[in-house]
Amino acid sequence: MKYSLLSFFLPFTGYPYHGNSIACPVCAHEEHFEVSSFDRRFKRLSMVGCEHCGLVYVNPMPRDDELEVYYSKFYRFDYQAATTTPKARHLRKRVREAEHRINAVEEILPHNARTLDFGCGSGEFVAGMAEKGHDSNGFEPGETYGRYSVNRLGDRVQIAGWQDVKYEGTFDLVTCFHVLEHLRDPVSALRQMAAWAGSNGYVYVEIPDMGQTVGNKGIGGFHFGHLTNFNHYNLVLAAGLAGLTPKKIVSPTGIIFSANGESDIELMATKGRELSKSLYADGLAVSNYWRYQASKLTGKRVR
Repeated sequence: MKYSLLSFFLPFTGYPYHGNSIACPVCAHEEHFEVSSFDRRFKRLSMVGCEHCGLVYVNPMPRDDELEVYYSKFYRFDYQAATTTPKARHLRKRVREAEHRINAVEEILPHNARTLDFGCGSGEFVAGMAEKGHDSNGFEPGETYGRYSVNRLGDRVQIAGWQDVKYEGTFDLVTCFHVLEHLRDPVSALRQMAAWAGSNGYVYVEIPDMGQTVGNKGIGGFHFGHLTNFNHYNLVLAAGLAGLTPKKIVSPTGIIFSANGESDIELMATKGRELSKSLYADGLAVSNYWRYQASKLTGKRVR
């Protein structure tokens, strides 16, 4: 991949990758419906919806080697304009988010819980949990934010990807905040989280909600870094395929899972497909985008 500023910001051009056509990254069904040919920057990006579970995903999907270059060299600048350290305004936002997430898990955790943050970014959740007295750990594959976290938190944080990092034993809580949507194989990642949590731990996943019916952004929610786009139902489906079931619903796509219980996989697939089609099929992704933009100008909330 040959990166330049224009390759990621010049509208009506494609992203610098080749990729390959794939089946649904969650349920492995091959049939899909067309969603959009453009993302929020009006760059060409083929988005499709799974005819079985409704997952909206990039197809053709960037290859692993293409993603490795993107995330190691370009991602943080592309999304937060960060080159060597995180921006102060992003750090302030992350602190507020970490406080909200800590409040959501405190009631279900034992004292001195052992926790792991999957893709910990600049480390606010790891730091906040440590301040609460927990044995808090994390890993981050990106050098820019990973190095910042290590400098701040020491050996609580490793700079590595989820396939490479190693831990002994299990954790009371494994968290994954706005990371799953960046992965080519989200179900395998969820299986690894479930393994780290064991039979008695919890897995807390939070991702953007692509099932919003009020104020849906349409193509405004699509961009190169988000390979898989979930609603509530296909997130529960993906977790179910990894052996996890909802324990606490913090938000539609912010869910604390456990290994106890079973999800109705086929029901989740049906509901996920129906919701995605109602929002993104037949050109709705584009029309919803323009309705959302008009609502920002008029101040009227779009339904």
